[in-house]
Amino acid sequence: MIELEELRKEFRTNAGAVQALDGITLRVPASTIHGIVGPSGAGKSTLIRCLTLLERPTAGAVRIGGEDLAALPERQLRSQRRRIGMVFQHVNLFDSRTAVANVAYPLRVSGVPKAAAHARAEELLQLVGLDGRGGSYPAQLSGGQQQRVGIARALASQPSVLLCDEPSSALDWATTRQVLEVVKKVNLTLGLTVLIITHEMAVVRQVCDSVSLLSRGRIVQSGPIGEVVTAYGSPLARELIPLAATPVGQARAQLEVSFSSVDFSTRQVLRLLADLSEDTAIEAGTIETLAGLRVGRFQLVVNADGREGVVKQLRQAGLFVAEPEEAP
Repeated sequence: MIELEELRKEFRTNAGAVQALDGITLRVPASTIHGIVGPSGAGKSTLIRCLTLLERPTAGAVRIGGEDLAALPERQLRSQRRRIGMVFQHVNLFDSRTAVANVAYPLRVSGVPKAAAHARAEELLQLVGLDGRGGSYPAQLSGGQQQRVGIARALASQPSVLLCDEPSSALDWATTRQVLEVVKKVNLTLGLTVLIITHEMAVVRQVCDSVSLLSRGRIVQSGPIGEVVTAYGSPLARELIPLAATPVGQARAQLEVSFSSVDFSTRQVLRLLADLSEDTAIEAGTIETLAGLRVGRFQLVVNADGREGVVKQLRQAGLFVAEPEEAP
């Protein structure tokens, strides 16, 4: 389990103090995958550095399996860091070493005999789908294969937690899906707790059990995917169920309708929308299955004179409706 309690990080500058993390409290249950999302400058990079204690928090606790890393002296901290595997955006493999030698490297540094280290590395390469590629050099591997080597290397010391910092940002979507399948396989096979820092909501939809939205050093929304997507109109619900952007130069849709299979079937919602007045049109719509729920959003263009009646009709039916002033 990963536990953060009132985590704060303050940087001193010539212009004064900058609060990069402002009271982060988060619990990620063991053997689950949690996503951290947020805009540039939200504090994601600082958070992951504080999680590994590469950056000492100004205040608060960082617990991995119940042990507060922030309270440990440096010698004990070095030992505890072995419980944390790291996968980076840029894999940074040794060009002059084969895949198996790259994976075995942290084991060799920690004193594991060469034969045992290479045997363990071969097992891990098989786990990530690179069986038979141990003798290949990084230049002979695709970007996705290199990232798999990076995942295998992160698992070499048998960590209980895997931290992934933008693991797919340099990959195309087809390759990203393959890498995420490996992350999920590792999570299920080894029972690891996985934390993914990402700016791509597609990554969250694909593999995460829960998600947190970070903004200006604070968590503004957090929860299991199923709870988040049914918090209709919330920032994460809108991000997880995206709509096509309104073309430049055209007016925005006047109403936004959201639903999930907790309350309605897709067929029921479509019938309700079909029964609206003829001067009401669907401008855009998305229907997806997330966390076992069928969820959807629609943008409607409504005649100004009839808008109030349409809103009343939809809300009386039990649908979530956001009017222009409520939309982002």
